[in-house]
Amino acid sequence: MKKIFMTMTLAAAVLAGCQKDPGTVVQQPEKVTIDPVITRVTEVNFEDNDRIGLTIVREDEEVHAQNRLMTFSNGVFSGDLEWYPEGTVAAALTAYYPYNEAGAPTTFSVATDQTDAYSTSDLIASHKTGVLPSATAVSMTFKHLLSKLVINVTNESGSDIESVTLKGSVPSATVDLEAMTAAVDSGAAADIRAQEVTANTTYRAIIVPQTVAFTLAVTTAAGTTLTQELASVTLQQGGQYSVDVRVLAESLKVSLSGEIEGWTEEGEIGPAKDEVPFEEFDGYFMYDGERYNTVTLDNGTTWMAEPLRYLPEGLTPSEDPTADAHIWYPYETVNEGEPSTWTINASGTKALTDAESIKKFGYLYDIYSVFGKEVTADNLDSFEGLQGICPEGWHIPTRTELWNLCGLSNKAATGETGNQVNEDALFYDKTYGGGKMPLFDAAGWNYVKSGVRMWKINNGATSTSYQATQLYSANNSLGEEHYGELALTYIMSSTPYKQLVSGGVTYYQFFAMMTTFTKVYPEGRINVAYVPIYAGQQVRCVKDSAK
Repeated sequence: MKKIFMTMTLAAAVLAGCQKDPGTVVQQPEKVTIDPVITRVTEVNFEDNDRIGLTIVREDEEVHAQNRLMTFSNGVFSGDLEWYPEGTVAAALTAYYPYNEAGAPTTFSVATDQTDAYSTSDLIASHKTGVLPSATAVSMTFKHLLSKLVINVTNESGSDIESVTLKGSVPSATVDLEAMTAAVDSGAAADIRAQEVTANTTYRAIIVPQTVAFTLAVTTAAGTTLTQELASVTLQQGGQYSVDVRVLAESLKVSLSGEIEGWTEEGEIGPAKDEVPFEEFDGYFMYDGERYNTVTLDNGTTWMAEPLRYLPEGLTPSEDPTADAHIWYPYETVNEGEPSTWTINASGTKALTDAESIKKFGYLYDIYSVFGKEVTADNLDSFEGLQGICPEGWHIPTRTELWNLCGLSNKAATGETGNQVNEDALFYDKTYGGGKMPLFDAAGWNYVKSGVRMWKINNGATSTSYQATQLYSANNSLGEEHYGELALTYIMSSTPYKQLVSGGVTYYQFFAMMTTFTKVYPEGRINVAYVPIYAGQQVRCVKDSAK
């Protein structure tokens, strides 16, 4: 940690022809001169033409100087201020930068655009009591009253950085120069545009000390703005904080960084602990570094047009469908012989762990992995419409949102009789009596047959497996190229069905949208049914509706 020191040489001498003994107190007025040992204010020192304000209050409470201007030139601050002649009377000296001709500040605001106003946003001050007029130097320690952020950039976007902005902090403070404090006001937050130190590499900004969770925004010359929420931090006076940011073509990666001289080291700021990098664009979004296509349907809802493949912290996908892992890899059926001889149940299944398969089919999730807590009788009705592991502003679809797509749903546990039909649903087909898969695909929804990690219970005995039901010659009209594809796929909803008991074992079911391939529905019928919470399902997020 470096501190800023200034030496104030209060030069006092007798007028020409006056006599004095060595050590006598100055009796004649002389101009006050400040001789700093530093040379640039933008980091730790001053530079020519920097201006400070100086106030001198005697111990008898007489104000000798109020906000007197002193300008730096040729290594010293000087002005027209003279010492008072009573050399035995001590005084308190208060100095500050940057100078304000309206008076020493009791409030102060940093510039919201610091590209050319970084140094004038850096409020520094010094206060010392018991100072006597003397020919000897008066040493005063100047301190930064605000905080500093340094953003270190690794630019891999393929385009120059146009601006770096810190969103979310209040730019104004109440100042007490004698107490050397700057307390954040209760005003509105503002965007602070950082100053470029080195193009595409280093940026800096002065911030009022406060507790804040910044949003970092980086705009490239291509016109793309990428954002990342940072962890909450309590900024200290005089503290400098660093952020390392890796700028990719479609996302930001925030990590930790090192120190900058001239300020008290106060640590580093990383991404928000529970916040996953997310940026939304026209027709797709970036989530945790992965791109997902999206589609806006005729009913105004916007959906992921492919399965989710995000892994929550602390969970690892399993290749074994019997493992209680909460997340499982996608899989395929294993068949022998000619496709024309395959039956509805395959001879086996195999987990798919390669990147291409994961991108296409996503992972299979149970309810716990999506919402991060166990389902109980007490909280069963608390999950509907929750965000879960979806990105900010999106959520796990409700039963109603899925039903409005396919138009057919099993009844709810209470208040409904028989299947629920909505012939006005987007992809309802009267012949099928429910949704028809080709209608989903024609709208760009991109139905992916990812199967299900099935959980079954019979008189208290449970079993788990990858569901091996597949397309074959007798149950579909999609063509031989689709034989072997998974015929039974569930897409998760956030709406519970009810608590059930089998053989003394209590379990729960949620609604989910499922596929059916038969001779009657050879192109695939879609409806909303029930599935146990332990089943591994495909997840599709839907965007929150505008309020």
